[in-house]
Amino acid sequence: MPVHRADASGTQETFTKYLEAVAPEVWTNEASDEWPLATGEAADGTSGVISAITNGVGYVGFADASQAGELGQVAIKVEDEYVPYSADAASALVAASPLEEGRSAHDLAFAVDPAAAAAGSYPIALVSYLIGCVEYEDADTASLVKAYFQFVASAEGQDAAAEAAGNAPISDDLRTKVDAAIDAIVTK
Repeated sequence: MPVHRADASGTQETFTKYLEAVAPEVWTNEASDEWPLATGEAADGTSGVISAITNGVGYVGFADASQAGELGQVAIKVEDEYVPYSADAASALVAASPLEEGRSAHDLAFAVDPAAAAAGSYPIALVSYLIGCVEYEDADTASLVKAYFQFVASAEGQDAAAEAAGNAPISDDLRTKVDAAIDAIVTK
């Protein structure tokens, strides 16, 4: 029995984006944060999905990897190999993705395309963004924002995010780009 979220979810949108990208002849629905099919069991939130799968027989579903616990996880075929989920494989997807076109120099938004995933990357990953201004009226605010962003981007901050929420770490190359964007923050 397939289990999906009853509510709108970024994880659900990421999963349906993957299905739309790699199997458009079978998955004819557009990517959406709401489940488009009338079949399966709808569960409230990630915890509801995990509970339904855990307590059901033959149930299958999707959830944030940090919440999957002891549930089995699938390896996804990328090029000619099956890639199991890992934080490094999720980071590899982002590292191999180009930046969105038409954005400012310090706007690091990625054009993640699951169908164009590079070898060794896990093609179902949700990118979270930390957003701030380049200019602040107040020097104290600019300093505080910079310090917070520097911690989040640091190896220590990335380790804390991985431990607390299961986040995949950013690559050293991406950290260099993030650091440059943080350095661009100024007071008007």
